[in-house]
Amino acid sequence: MVTVLATVVVLGVLIFVHELGHFLAAKAVDIEVQRFSLGLGPKMFGFRKGETEYVISWFPLGGYVKMAGMAEEEGIGMLEGGAAGGREPSPRDFDAKSLPARTLVISAGVLMNLLFAIAAFIVVAKAQGVQLALIGEVQEDSPAAEAGFQAGDHIVSVEGQRVRAFEELALLVQQRPEESIRVGVERDRERLSLTVVPRRVSVYSDVIRDTVAIGQIGVTSDPEGGYRTLSWAEAIPEGSFRSWYWVRTTLEFLGQLVSGQSSAKEVGGPILIGQLSGRAARAGIWALLSFMGIISVNLAILNLLPVPVLDGGHLTFLAFEAVRGKALSVEQRIRLTQVGLVLIVGLMVWVITNDVLRLL
Repeated sequence: MVTVLATVVVLGVLIFVHELGHFLAAKAVDIEVQRFSLGLGPKMFGFRKGETEYVISWFPLGGYVKMAGMAEEEGIGMLEGGAAGGREPSPRDFDAKSLPARTLVISAGVLMNLLFAIAAFIVVAKAQGVQLALIGEVQEDSPAAEAGFQAGDHIVSVEGQRVRAFEELALLVQQRPEESIRVGVERDRERLSLTVVPRRVSVYSDVIRDTVAIGQIGVTSDPEGGYRTLSWAEAIPEGSFRSWYWVRTTLEFLGQLVSGQSSAKEVGGPILIGQLSGRAARAGIWALLSFMGIISVNLAILNLLPVPVLDGGHLTFLAFEAVRGKALSVEQRIRLTQVGLVLIVGLMVWVITNDVLRLL
């Protein structure tokens, strides 16, 4: 029950935040918004207020804002379970607005997800504080011992990248098995630079139900002296840094996925999100909020992929228009959007299949 409820909360809130960005931006530039939908497919229930119909649709994975002059041309009727009817052009149509205004409207969903992630990480940082990257113990015969690390060392950077908390140190090390890395250390008010090669260790991942290789250097955190609370002035940059860290990590993973360095089995869908949401919810409100921040970053980046139907596809259309001097024809946009819809449905089937195979 906790898992189901957590999944509904996580996906529902983040989809709502994304579509709210489109809705507010469209209203700001005076575009007629005909429908605000959470979910895809035929309407389950809803209500109308002013010119906009607010609905919950049957298929819960996604949502959309239907704008006049855009929906009819680009196949939103398929998402609603029926074709859209013809209408006369209006000054309040999406395509009647300037290129900057349309770019703002399309980008607003991604921006809202990123702003949500930043706000979530700021709140969590303020509530929980940070565990500084202070070393409590160095294991014998470990890479850290060979490199000269000592208990009490304060790790401040890895490969020139600032380290603010012990969990960041752990993540950066895990991503670099058997790679030589430079680590900045503060010891007795002196700044040192140590070079360490993380040992490759195989650990079982219950996410992909298989073993994965990670790097370890053989240190543990100092549970006593390495924790401090943050003021709001400190929590804001800390939360912003955490958001940027997850943006960079997500982009790196996509690059590794394309290059074959990461397994496609690591890509998860709604079932995996549900499992992880349930675990985060059981760990407490701050763990759940942090998890929502991570998923919000992933949702923002996913929507920037240049696939028609997604925001990135629409931005690609607008970029083409800016370079070419005129927009693609209605027929071209419809065809490309239909191809994009097939790709997205295929992706959904693939990740759900991936999720089911993990359960077997």
